[in-house]
Order: sequence, then structure tokens, then C-alpha cells
Amino acid sequence: MCPDPAAGPDRPCTAESLFDLASLTKLATTALVLSFVRDRTLSLDMPFRELLPDFRGGAKDRVTLLQVLTHTAGLAWWKPLWKEAESPEELIWLAAKEPLAQDVGEFRYSDLGYIMLTAGLARAGEAPFRDLVHERILGVVEAERTDFGPRPREECAATEEDREWRHKRLRGEVHDENAYAMGGVSGHAGLFGTAADVAGLMRVYRDGAVIGNELASLARTEHYKGGDVRRGIGLVLRPPNDLPFFSEDAFGHTGFTGTSAWVDPTKELTLVVLTNRVYFGRTNDTELYRFRVAVYEALSR
Repeated sequence: MCPDPAAGPDRPCTAESLFDLASLTKLATTALVLSFVRDRTLSLDMPFRELLPDFRGGAKDRVTLLQVLTHTAGLAWWKPLWKEAESPEELIWLAAKEPLAQDVGEFRYSDLGYIMLTAGLARAGEAPFRDLVHERILGVVEAERTDFGPRPREECAATEEDREWRHKRLRGEVHDENAYAMGGVSGHAGLFGTAADVAGLMRVYRDGAVIGNELASLARTEHYKGGDVRRGIGLVLRPPNDLPFFSEDAFGHTGFTGTSAWVDPTKELTLVVLTNRVYFGRTNDTELYRFRVAVYEALSR
């Protein structure tokens, strides 16, 4: 799992190994949003500023919760907020004050909306975000080993050697800098889990666990299409010109650290691929993509 001796004792990678799930965390956050929609605590067409009052002014006032979940809210894709923030609350405030980067309605994948949801959902649920994720989502789908970090190092696959900030090989603490600056707990990244737990989480969108069949179907429905991008609610839908071995109704998500999950309902197939692709750095996107596609294609056949 980790030949770097600085990261602690090594052990074999098994089905019980914990991986930094990175943006697969967004699947749990989206599920939490939809659980509140099912309870009628929230509505998808509500102004996002009602969840996070600091997010307001100009075009921001017409951004909806649905647009945040479909990445069409006009938000910048990422900002190094960790370099300025001195607390999780300040980091969320900085995300809310960040100006929009493009027109509302245009697609751009963004962490910022999910960072803000950390505070917005805690406010809606009147409880800490971490507790809500456990009680309303992870516990229900029996994702028993999934939790926010830090996690025991010896149980975790190592990720990158952080030479800029933490000056060590990361293992058991979240790779994403903004999530780390939030204490390891954020709506966009921070969960560690096993492949089996991720497969359990996909039941939310495949079978309607937690959110019901109607909202699961709505999440899998195309809400944005442009170029080779199709998006549901918090989900990547099978691109028009890619992954031809999947059915058109396949859906999934990926994570920066090398994690991914896809469901093909037509083939009754759930695929979870967890890797520590950033172990040697961040410049292997093409290689990881080819690896993922090879695995997907082999298993779907």
C-alpha cells in the first residue's frame, strides 16, 4: 500500500483498506440534500442564499440549490482558500464571497458550492454536518467503515507527498487542502471508505435508499447537456461520445485521488474503482483515465 517508510508501517491492500474518497464525498452530500428535499425541509428551486446568507448580491441572488448541485451556478471550479482562511467558518465565508466566474446556467464543475453546503446543511438540519451525514446517509446504507478523517494511518492507502504545506506523505488525513483546512470535514471532500461502502452509497441513486425512488430518478435525469458533458443532480451521466460499453442511463462520479464509482442499471452493474493515483504526483490524468476505462470495459463485458 505504501512503500514510503515515512508514512508508517506498510501492509497489503485488501478489500478492507480505506481510501481517501475525495469528491465521492459529494455523493453523500447530495444524498443529504435530497433527504431534506424529501422531508420538505428544502426545495431544489429555493435560492441558495436562503441556505447560506453570505452568498448574495448581483447574479448570486438568482442561483438555486439545484444549480449548485448541477454545477451550473456560475461558481469558480476551485480556489486555494486554505491559504487565507484561519478557521473552517472563514473558509466557507471566503467561498461565499468569491465572485461568480461565468454566467449562471453555464456548466463548470466546482468544489465551492459543496464547500458552502457544509454550513448550509448544518443550518438546515440543526446539527453538525458530520453527524447529519452519518445519521441520515451512511448509517442507513450501512457504510459502516466510512467516516471523515483523520483515520488510522495503517488502515489507509497513502496519497501524495505534500511538499508545499504539510511536508509529509499523506496517509489517513484528507488530501484536499481546503478540506484539510476545514478540519477534514467538508461537503466536497473528506470521507475515507472502502469499495463496499461506496457501492452501498450508490444504492441511494440506484435503488432510492434514503431519498426514495422519485428523487433517485430525478437525480439520474439529465439536467444539463453541453459538448460531451451530461449531468444529473450531483451525478455524472454517461457522456454522449464516451464509455460506449455502458448503457445510456449509466451514471457515476469520480474523485481526484483516483476514486470512481459507476452504475449501469440496464446491466444491473455497480463498479467501484479505488486507487491512490496521486501517490507519485498529480500529472497522470491520462494514464488514470485509460486505466479506469479498461477496467470499466472489461467488467461491463
